[in-house]
Amino acid sequence: MVSPSQPALSVLLLSEDSGSDAFDTLQRLAKEILKQVDAYTQTQPARLSFEPVRSAEALRALHANVWKSEKARDRRHQVELVRTLATQLLRDHGWAFFHFDGDRPWSERSSSENVAKFSQLIEAKVYTLIVEQFSTRATRAATPVAQQEVEAQARQRMNRLKRIVPFYSIEAWLFQNTRVAIRLCERHYGGRDADQFQRWEQERHTLDEVRKPKEQVCLGAKHNSALASEAFPARDVHAAGCSFASVVDKLCQDEELRKALQQTYDFPVTSV
Repeated sequence: MVSPSQPALSVLLLSEDSGSDAFDTLQRLAKEILKQVDAYTQTQPARLSFEPVRSAEALRALHANVWKSEKARDRRHQVELVRTLATQLLRDHGWAFFHFDGDRPWSERSSSENVAKFSQLIEAKVYTLIVEQFSTRATRAATPVAQQEVEAQARQRMNRLKRIVPFYSIEAWLFQNTRVAIRLCERHYGGRDADQFQRWEQERHTLDEVRKPKEQVCLGAKHNSALASEAFPARDVHAAGCSFASVVDKLCQDEELRKALQQTYDFPVTSV
């Protein structure tokens, strides 16, 4: 049961982007994603809180691809990032959404080294740390706890660490907000590239196949927050399939997450 004084979910947001608007952009996208999982989700801070990474060491690991570095000098930053994630996942209502770009077109997603490195350098180490924490608790328990149960508990907590992976990059999602993008093109760039956004609106699935999309149009990454926040067409983007739909559909399969989102409702949930 969730206390009235605390949110049903506390979601730590982590993004490899280092721009000043990176947290705000990811937070707005996360809200849209969760509303696609459950349309009744309430995203007010009292119901659903999104938290930034506060550790300076962990932030250094997030940015400039340090999280996937294999250099010895980056290890201390990675250790702090892993510790930060494990601490969050061990909280009763703690979740984590980790954004990193696939750096591949959607059709080449199986070759993304970022996905493989995340599994090896982040997920595996977070899992090990959580197992250690649950094992320590088990030794202090009044009744014996089998190692198999400890590992099952750790896997359940690890399932709260969600990959948010756009292909090719997060701009492939943000540029789906074609109406706002066209307005920005007209307001700031004399209408340059407006026709490209019109074409993408007609064939939304093609955006996930564009290599380095922020380098292809005048908007770059300068308007990401506005594109995420002003009438983002989440339903249309989901319907287009590709990487946004993949993230949403995987979250939809998570029964614990769906139940947690129900705890944010304005009305009580009753069994049918």
